[in-house]
Amino acid sequence: MAESILLGHAPRPTSGSQLEKRIRTLVVAAEPAGIACTSMIDAELDGPDVQHLHLDLTDFTLAGEHDRDRARLEPQGAPVSAEDAVLRELRVKADPMFISGAAVRLDAQLMDVPFRWIETDNRELAVELSPPDDEHPLHGHARVAVPKEQLGKAVLGLAESALLDRGITVSRFDLDVEQAGPKQLRVAFDAKVRKGLLGAHVTGSADASIDDTMGVTLSGIRVESGNPLLSAMLGAIRGKIARFEGRRIDLASELPPGIRVADVQVEVTDEVTIEARLV
Repeated sequence: MAESILLGHAPRPTSGSQLEKRIRTLVVAAEPAGIACTSMIDAELDGPDVQHLHLDLTDFTLAGEHDRDRARLEPQGAPVSAEDAVLRELRVKADPMFISGAAVRLDAQLMDVPFRWIETDNRELAVELSPPDDEHPLHGHARVAVPKEQLGKAVLGLAESALLDRGITVSRFDLDVEQAGPKQLRVAFDAKVRKGLLGAHVTGSADASIDDTMGVTLSGIRVESGNPLLSAMLGAIRGKIARFEGRRIDLASELPPGIRVADVQVEVTDEVTIEARLV
């Protein structure tokens, strides 16, 4: 049940105030110990469905991978029953929230999100998001803004779990983005990584051009390391990296069924802002 989120004990809540209390407990579990929860939560139920759920996560701090209270975030029992439901409106905003020290401003809205109430064999209650499909696509919009000098921290915080699963730790990740045109970006990174006994300094850069149908064309791709061993390993895969040079990558076709993105806008000033609409 790795994709389920624990919401206390069964049965499911029957009022908006009950759901608000359970979500507040979840928010507290996702923050570092000792931080006072200031998030504002508003919910309304309609039977098993959630009419609306509004989250104001301003000043919320996402705990690091080792600090999150897993026992209060994920159910431990096996599912024994499930009830289908719909979250009709989800609104999440933060001005800002903090991810690995980066101040992330967020304003997002999703409509008609299917999910399931799950009960486990030890009387836990969890919610499990149902994957969208072509008949039940997600609708909504999202706007995310991060100060440019903090972008590397934010990306590293979001990728931390996946990297640890692969035995990779990153002690530093600096990411720089420059706008070269209305939909053209220059991206460069500088990182210190470790896998087992091998530690190395890795740098890279690329130019990216984004078209109106979510196609990305990469050019000037470069990945290098001052570590001779890692440099040799990178040399072995440079042929694969070179295949992306000048090649248009259709990101829209790579999205799961039911997720169709339109009107993607990227703006780089003192902040890097990404805005998109789901249709």
